[in-house]
Amino acid sequence: MSTDNMTEKANINISKSAGPEAIDGLIKLIIATALAVTAFFLNKPVSIGILAVYLLISALITRVKFRTLFLSTVSYFVIVLFPFLFGYLMSELIYFFTNNESFAYSQSGYEVFLRVFRLFVIWFVSILYFFTTPLKTVIGLLDKFLFPLKKIGVPTEDFLKIVMCVVMDLKAKGKELKDNFMDHARSVMGGSKTKLKDKIKGAARIIVSSLVNSFEKINDIQQSIENLNAGDLYGYKFKLSVRDIIVTVIFIVAIWVLLMIENGYLL
Repeated sequence: MSTDNMTEKANINISKSAGPEAIDGLIKLIIATALAVTAFFLNKPVSIGILAVYLLISALITRVKFRTLFLSTVSYFVIVLFPFLFGYLMSELIYFFTNNESFAYSQSGYEVFLRVFRLFVIWFVSILYFFTTPLKTVIGLLDKFLFPLKKIGVPTEDFLKIVMCVVMDLKAKGKELKDNFMDHARSVMGGSKTKLKDKIKGAARIIVSSLVNSFEKINDIQQSIENLNAGDLYGYKFKLSVRDIIVTVIFIVAIWVLLMIENGYLL
C-alpha cells in the first residue's frame, strides 16, 4: 500500500463525513452518554416505554440499516443477555434445590428486566453512535481527550495513526482477503471426501499463510504511518449547526419529560 493511496483514502473519508446534515460528533457523544446514564434513573414502565420509542425513532432518523440493528441485537443476546439469564437461572435452581441463602436472588422479575433493559440501552446507543459517526471523527475526539497524555510526552498520535491506517487497510482489503482465503481453503483442504487429518493440515497452512501476509502488511502500514501526518487521517473541529440545536432541544425536552414522569409530576 503506497502512501499516496493511503492519503487519498483519508481524504475520501473526510469528504464523506463533512456534509452539513451530519450532527456534530461531540454533541452526539454527549447525547449518547446522557441517554445511557438516564436509563439507570428510570423505573416506571411509562418512562421506559417513552425512552424505547425515542431510541427507535433515533435509529430511523439516523438511517441505520435494519441488518446492522438486527446483527447488533443478536450479538447483544449472545454476548450479554444469554450469559446473564443463564447465571440468573442457575442461581435460582441451586437455591431451589439447596435452599442456600447464598444463592438467593433478592430482585424481582421487574428489577431483572430493568437491569437487562439498561444494559441494552448502553449497547444500543453505542451502536447508533459508532455506526453514524465517521471513524476519523471518533479518533479525532479521542485525540482531544488524550491531550493531557500528549503534553507529558506519551506518543498518542502514533497509536491513533496506527488504528486509522489498520482500519482503512482492512476496509480496502477486506473483501479481497475473504475471497482469497476461501479460494485457498478450497484448493488446500479439498472436497468433502478429504480426510480429517488432511483438512487439519490444510487449515494450519492457511493460518500460517494468513499470518505471514499480516506481517507483510505491517511493514506497509508502518511506512504509511511514518510518511503521513495525523491531520491526513483524523481530526475533529466543533461545528454547531441548526440541526445540532434542534436535536439538542428535542433531547433536553425528552429527558425533562422522563424525569417529570419519574417524579410523579406527569401521568
